[in-house]
Amino acid sequence: MVIGGILLLAMIVASGRAAVTLPAKARIPLHAGSVEHCYLAPKRAGLVIWPAVGAALFGVVGGITGSSVAANWVPGVRDVVTPAVMCVVLAFQIGALALARRGSAGMATARPAGD
Repeated sequence: MVIGGILLLAMIVASGRAAVTLPAKARIPLHAGSVEHCYLAPKRAGLVIWPAVGAALFGVVGGITGSSVAANWVPGVRDVVTPAVMCVVLAFQIGALALARRGSAGMATARPAGD
């Protein structure tokens, strides 16, 4: 759980750094499974949504692995699932921030939020 919390903190720090370095009109991609489901959120919303998704997943997955549901799981699996999920979400966030930094290059099929 400690490692998952550190990764959540890294997501918050990444959003804080991007808030300072990205231009005001930047659009943050929110990937929802495929290129066809990639939406471009305004900077402020995108920088809040990514850590919020991380916090939600941290709570859900951490709660499941700490509950009686996972009592019969191998201890190594219980210890690894939460950090693994958090690493994946952090990697997606970093990728989204890198795309936002480059502009809309590579996001030709993405639609702005609200369309």
